[in-house]
Amino acid sequence: MFEIGGKKIASTLAEIVDPKRTALLLWDMEYAIAPNAFNYKDILAKLKDLSGQARRVGVPVFYSVQTGFDLAKEEAGVWVRVRMKRAKATDPSQLLKEKEDPKGREIVEELKPQSQDIVFHKRRPDGFVGTDFDLMLRSKGIGTILIGGVATEGGVEGTARSGRNLGYDMVILKDCVGSRNRELHDMALKLMEQTHFDVATASEIAEIWSRK
Repeated sequence: MFEIGGKKIASTLAEIVDPKRTALLLWDMEYAIAPNAFNYKDILAKLKDLSGQARRVGVPVFYSVQTGFDLAKEEAGVWVRVRMKRAKATDPSQLLKEKEDPKGREIVEELKPQSQDIVFHKRRPDGFVGTDFDLMLRSKGIGTILIGGVATEGGVEGTARSGRNLGYDMVILKDCVGSRNRELHDMALKLMEQTHFDVATASEIAEIWSRK
């Protein structure tokens, strides 16, 4: 533990992920998004085990679920263009023909939230923009967020950066994040590692928590 100005600062991974100050965030593990990841089955198994252990040691488990804006009534122009690029559309009216499967926004069965877990909806690839996530964390005295899910280069990285800017210790579960694009996944992980985020494996966290 470091100390400066009378303030104690967690220094080791064990101190950073102490269950008394830590939350686990499962990012967009819903049917419309998660199964598209190249490493979906691998991260699914690891997140299932880790979330189970989190509950056993008293670490709150949060889930994010994507909820889109109405394209014509609410969505910002920049995001209309992003959605057009994703869909390879040449006119925004083409997006209006898309039909969303309600099941797509359900958390995958293997990671089904338990009664004590918290599911929150968000509009952007950032858990802090337009949500009560920060407020919920602070009400629980949380200082560290472990994050895993899909996509590494999207909401995982976006939430990690916002969280750190807000003063949270952000720990990226490097073997529990994924993407449909392996190249972008690898680039995002490398960038986060080289910009000094804490990065750990699920087994490293599990071993620390097993001592509790």
